[in-house]
Amino acid sequence: WASLMEDLKERGLLETTTIIWMGEFGRTPMINPSGGRDHFPRAWTTVLAGGGIAGGQAYGKTSEDGQSVVDGQITVQDLLATLCEAIGIGGDATNQAPDGRPIPIAEGTPISQVLA
Repeated sequence: WASLMEDLKERGLLETTTIIWMGEFGRTPMINPSGGRDHFPRAWTTVLAGGGIAGGQAYGKTSEDGQSVVDGQITVQDLLATLCEAIGIGGDATNQAPDGRPIPIAEGTPISQVLA
């Protein structure tokens, strides 16, 4: 991650490149009986950087035990809307289905606090 950020900055590309690092789910805060962690969709980590993103901050907060979001809960649709906003795709943008029906690209609400 650090090398990518450094390289993009040195080449003058960081402000025009939006980067997202994430998985498709979180992991349980507690170790399971087998010594591992299970899938955990209630809280997960995503890192955003580069163009359109106001860096140097953390957004959201979980409870002390990590079991629930207590501040800044968002949906996957909100994350997608935020990324679209960061790269200049408006919230009303659509793709077109083969039958001509418009399909919204992002139906969530952009997270204004993380946008530059």
